[in-house]
Amino acid sequence: QGKEPAIVDPNGLLYVVHEEEEEVRANNDKKFPLVVRANVYDCIDWTLTSEWLDDDITNFQSSKINTHFHFFQFDNQASDGVISGFSYEQSMRPFTQFEKKSDKGLPVPMNAKVTRAAKKGDKTLEVSNAKQYHVGIPILIGADNVKGQEVRRIVKINGNTLTFAQPLKNAHPVKDIVTVEYVRQRFWVDSDVGSVFWHDHAFGGTTWPHGAVGTMIAEPFNSTWHDPKTGKRIRTGPVADIHAVERVGHDVAGSFRELMVHIMDTVPHTVNIVTAGNPPGQPVDVALEAGRTVSFIMPPNDKIKMTPMPFLNGGTHTTGGALNFRSEPFAQRLANNPDPSKLFSSAAHGDPSTAMIRAYLGDAIVFRLLDVTMNESNVFTLSGHTFWSERYAQEANRKHSLHIGIAERYDLVIPEAGGPRHQAGDYMFFNGRNSKFSEGSWGLIRVLDKPVEDLKPLPNKAYGKEGIPERMPVCPKEAPVKSFNVVAMDHPGMSFNPNAPETIEVDFERKIELRNPEAKIYVLEDEVKKVAGDVQPMPLTLRANVGDCLQVKLTNKLKEGRASFSAFGLAFDPRDSQGVNLGNNPGDQTVAPGESRMYTYYADPFNGETQTLVWDWGNVAMNPRNGLFGGIIIGPKGSQYRDPKTGEDISLKNSWNADVIVDRTIEGHENRASYRDVALYFQDEDNIIGTSFMPYVQNVAGLTGVNYRAEPYLHREEAGCSLGRMFQPCQVDNPQDPVTPVIEAHAGDKVRIHVFGASSEQNGMFTVEKHEWPIEPFLPGADMISTVEFSGSEGLDVFLPSAGGKWSLAGDYVWSNGRLPYSQSGQWGYLRVLPRTDQRIQSLDGSAMSSKQAALDGANGEPKIIPTAAK
Repeated sequence: QGKEPAIVDPNGLLYVVHEEEEEVRANNDKKFPLVVRANVYDCIDWTLTSEWLDDDITNFQSSKINTHFHFFQFDNQASDGVISGFSYEQSMRPFTQFEKKSDKGLPVPMNAKVTRAAKKGDKTLEVSNAKQYHVGIPILIGADNVKGQEVRRIVKINGNTLTFAQPLKNAHPVKDIVTVEYVRQRFWVDSDVGSVFWHDHAFGGTTWPHGAVGTMIAEPFNSTWHDPKTGKRIRTGPVADIHAVERVGHDVAGSFRELMVHIMDTVPHTVNIVTAGNPPGQPVDVALEAGRTVSFIMPPNDKIKMTPMPFLNGGTHTTGGALNFRSEPFAQRLANNPDPSKLFSSAAHGDPSTAMIRAYLGDAIVFRLLDVTMNESNVFTLSGHTFWSERYAQEANRKHSLHIGIAERYDLVIPEAGGPRHQAGDYMFFNGRNSKFSEGSWGLIRVLDKPVEDLKPLPNKAYGKEGIPERMPVCPKEAPVKSFNVVAMDHPGMSFNPNAPETIEVDFERKIELRNPEAKIYVLEDEVKKVAGDVQPMPLTLRANVGDCLQVKLTNKLKEGRASFSAFGLAFDPRDSQGVNLGNNPGDQTVAPGESRMYTYYADPFNGETQTLVWDWGNVAMNPRNGLFGGIIIGPKGSQYRDPKTGEDISLKNSWNADVIVDRTIEGHENRASYRDVALYFQDEDNIIGTSFMPYVQNVAGLTGVNYRAEPYLHREEAGCSLGRMFQPCQVDNPQDPVTPVIEAHAGDKVRIHVFGASSEQNGMFTVEKHEWPIEPFLPGADMISTVEFSGSEGLDVFLPSAGGKWSLAGDYVWSNGRLPYSQSGQWGYLRVLPRTDQRIQSLDGSAMSSKQAALDGANGEPKIIPTAAK
C-alpha cells in the first residue's frame, strides 16, 4: 500500500495446518486461506479443531465451525461437515475456551487441562474437570500439542481421573488440553477432480468474508509439492512447484508451476465509496453506516476510499474484492502516484501484494481457480496465454478469459509460460469486472528467460524440451502481414439512442444514461473525418486469419491523457506490445497525445480461431467505460472478409459485421462453409442490481448498451409500444428497427456471434430466441445451449449452426442480455433471418471473391461449419 499500512481484517479467521500455526501467526506473508494437496488415490485423514472464541460480533457467543468438502468420496453421515438429516454433529466449539464472560449463546465448551503429568504408556490421566465427560466417548488429548496429540476412549471415570482403553502413545505435561471438541473426517481422492472447495458450513454468512474457506487440490498420482524458491518439500500454500510424471491436461504430462487463485467478492475491507446514482447531498458517512451489517463489517470510514471508477452506479459502496485475501487497490496506487498510465508499473509502485507466479520460458503453469466468496459471479482473465476450457479435451475451445460463479472451480493448464512464441516478461491476470479490478483483484505472471538463484528449475518438464527455450520472433518470417492504422480520439456527446432523451428515470430516482459527454473511441485513420460528423460509430472491430501477423500503428488524438492498444488473446512480446506499463517490463507502452506507436501481434495457430478484446491502458479505470474498446477476430486460415450488403472486400476495414468467405482449397477446410460473422460489445455499470443492498432495485441505471447503442423499454413505451408488443414496431404506419445492431442472415446460414464484455460491472446472459449452439464450439457432440454467461474483459463465441433455428425459418428473432433488467435497459436487438433468395444481403453460396469455391454446391450436400483450429 505504498506508505500506507496494510489493509488488515481484525476479525480474520483462517484454517491452518496445526504444525504451521505458529509460523502463520508470526508471518503475514503466510496468511492466506489454506491450500492443501493430495494425490489421486490418496486417502485423507482430516482432524479439525477450533480456536475461534465466542464473541458478540461474528458468532453471537456461539462459536461453531466445521469443514464441508465438495467432490471427494466420503461418508456424508460423518465426513460431510454439513449437519443435515440424521448426520452426526460435525461442527466444533473452541478447544481453547475455558470460561465465558457472557451468559448469552452456547455454554462453555467441554474442555479440560491435564493437572498431573502423564508418561507414555500410562492408561490414566488426571484432568481439571472430568465430570463433564462420559464413559465410552473418545477424547482428544494434547489438542494444542502438535507432536503429542492423540485420541483415546474413556472406559472409566473416578473423580477427575480418566481411564482409557489403550495406553497413551505420548507423554502429556501439565496444562495439556483435553477436549471433545474435534472431528475426524476421511476422504478418498478417487480421480483427478482438480480444485476442491471446502468451507465452514456453520456460520458461513459471517465466517466466509473473514477467511473460513480453503482448497484441497487433487494432484497427479505420485506427485510431490515443492517451494519454488528453495526446492524443499512443502505441505501448504497457494504457490507450489508440482513435481510429477502423470498428465495434468491433454498433452501436458510432467512437472509444472501452480497457483491457486481464490476469487473473492463480499470482502468488506476493500470496498470503495460509490456516489453515482445515490440521492444528491447524502453524506458519505451516513451512507456507509447504512451498509454495515453483522456479516459485512467494514473498516472505519476514514479508511475507505472513493472508487477510482466514479461511474459505478448505485449503492453506498462496492462489495469488496480480493484474490486469496490479497488486493492491490487502484485507489491507493493512484494516491501514491496519480499517473494512470503507470498504475501497474512496479518501477512506480513496487510489485503487487497479490500472489505472483514465476516461471521460466516453456514451463507449464496450472492456474487453479475457485470462487470462494460469496455472492456474485466473477471473471478471470490472462494476458498472452491461453488454456483449454476443458483441460483433457483436445478439441475444446482455447480461451484467455473465463467467467466463474459462486463455488465454481476451474483448472486452467498453460502448456508454456511465455506463450507459443516464447516471450519473456511480465504478464498479468485479473478479475475483469470493473469494481473487482479496481478494488485490487489482479496480479503478475513473471516469465524469465535466464536462470535466477531463487527459482529452481522444474524436473521432468510437462511440455517441450528440458531447459529454457530460445525466444522466438513474435511473427514468423513467412506469416502474412496485415497492417492497421488506428486512432484513439474523443467523441464527445455520443448518444446511445438519438430518438430518446439523454436520461430515463427508473426506480428510486435513478437514471439510465443514453448520452456520454466523455466518449472516446478507436477508429481507423481513414474513418476520422466520417465519425467526426453525424455518423454513429461502432466499436473498432478488426479481422485477421489464423497464421497472420498484425501490425497496429496507434496514434493518440485525444485532447489529454495517454492511450494504448492491447490484444491479450494473441501472441505478443509483453515488453513491447502488451499495451500496459506492467511490472518490470521496460519502456513505456502508452502513447502521449499527438504521438504514435507500433504494436505487433501474431494469430498463432496454437490458439486457433478466436477473438480478443481491445482495451486502452493509458487510463484503464476510465477510458474503456467511455468507449475506448474494440476487438480483433481471428478467422480460418486464408479467409477473406466481405461486406454483407455490397460484397466489398473489408479484410483491412473496421466492421462489426462481415461475411467470412472460407478458402476450401486449404487442407482441413474442404468441408468448411462460409458464414456470417458479427461482434457485439456489451457495457454496463450498475453496482447495485442483484446485490443485498436494501431495498432491492428492479432496474439498472447508468450507461448501458451494446455497440454504443441502447433501446430501453421505457423509451419504447413512450413511443407507443405496449409491454406485450415490446419487440415489434411501435408505430405500424411507420415501422422502425431498434437502434441496436440488426444481425442479418439468410435462412440456414451459419452465424458466428462474438460476445464481448467490453466494460462490465456485472455478468450478463446472452441469448438468441429459438436458437441453440454448442457449449464447446470446437468439441464434437458438445451439449447444445440457448443461453450463455459472459463477463467484463471476456470474449466468447456463439456458433449458430442455422439462422432460423433447426428448421431454418425466416423472420425476426430477438437476441438480448437474458438478465431482464439489462434487456429492459436496452441490451437487445434483432437477428433478422431473410428468405434464401432475398437480395438485401449477399448470398454465401458460390460467392467467394476469388476463383476458389467458398461453399459446397447444393448437390454435394449441406456444408458444415465445424470451427476447428487450423494446424
